[in-house]
Amino acid sequence: MPGTDVTPPNAEPKTRRCHCVIAHPQDENEWARAQAALDNALATNDAQGVLLACMQLMQPCPTRDEQAAR
Repeated sequence: MPGTDVTPPNAEPKTRRCHCVIAHPQDENEWARAQAALDNALATNDAQGVLLACMQLMQPCPTRDEQAAR
């Protein structure tokens, strides 16, 4: 599809990504989406959605912490 940026599967990513079972947000946009998902789950009484969003936002991420230490 024109206008989409597709990265080949064997290409090296531009930044190191989270490899945790529950992917943690790595930048402000991802953080905002996870926060919006938490807000939506709370508004709709989605207990599993709340759990997943909290796991994304609250757990320490070795990749994110390593980038901050640089």
